[in-house]
Amino acid sequence: MNDTSSALNKPLIFVGPPRSGVTFISDLIFHHRDLCWLDKNFEKHPRSDWQHRLFHYASGWRNHAAQSSSLLGSLAKEFSPVPSEAISFWDESTRDDIDFDRGFLRGKHATPMEITTIKDVLAKRLILSQKAQLGLRFTGPARLCFLHSIFPDAKFVNIVRDPASTVHSMISTEEWEYLGRHLLWWRGAYSLQELAQYDMLRDHAVAGTAFQLNKLMQTTKQEVQELDLDLITINYEDFVKQPQDAVSQILSHAGLPASKTIDVALKQNEIRGSNKVLKMPATDINTVYTWCPAH
Repeated sequence: MNDTSSALNKPLIFVGPPRSGVTFISDLIFHHRDLCWLDKNFEKHPRSDWQHRLFHYASGWRNHAAQSSSLLGSLAKEFSPVPSEAISFWDESTRDDIDFDRGFLRGKHATPMEITTIKDVLAKRLILSQKAQLGLRFTGPARLCFLHSIFPDAKFVNIVRDPASTVHSMISTEEWEYLGRHLLWWRGAYSLQELAQYDMLRDHAVAGTAFQLNKLMQTTKQEVQELDLDLITINYEDFVKQPQDAVSQILSHAGLPASKTIDVALKQNEIRGSNKVLKMPATDINTVYTWCPAH
């Protein structure tokens, strides 16, 4: 492969709220031998040809680690790369008003210069790592308008989960305590009325978190309706019940063949679907569905 203009055809892009299964499901799919994805090394050195070439072997170590219970497999797992959203790369490659960390990017489009810059780096990674297709992941706001302006032929996968389970999982993490438990974490899509509504909820962790989750899901739904996207939605609960069916659906959507390495990773990973709703007080469950009805 040596044509950078066609190297990025039909990338596979996962989106979805945090704690909804986006990371887990995309990490499984990224075991596919044909997929190139971003990791911490890319985030630190996105323009390093050596790092791109090394990824070809490092991703192979990761697949070997998933298949082996030997000492060598354990070592491979210890030193193999882990998929990353590489947010710093996207922030550094875009203008000041594009906030990939906390912004919804509602109605935002990439400039021709941004498209060229981003595609040049990602195409080189794809070519030098000897992979056939790019895979990306973004949690939080889906940023579909901006991403679609860069990759108009992208294959999107939207991962969603029951709102009560998602909210319970979010407020149970230490990270959320310092992010959005008592403030609006994601920015740029709220009306004045919504901001006033949140002011009344900011001291109630469950209601405030559900309010923010609802905005994530609502904005994604609006962008899907506005844009001509090639997108499928996977419910995490359905994935837990029939993981192989969900994997097959994603691979078919992406135009990828079945993968033995993904099958092995599925067997090696514990697919858990603990019903977080059952662990919440009934009043909290009602609060979640009041502020975040199932979409």
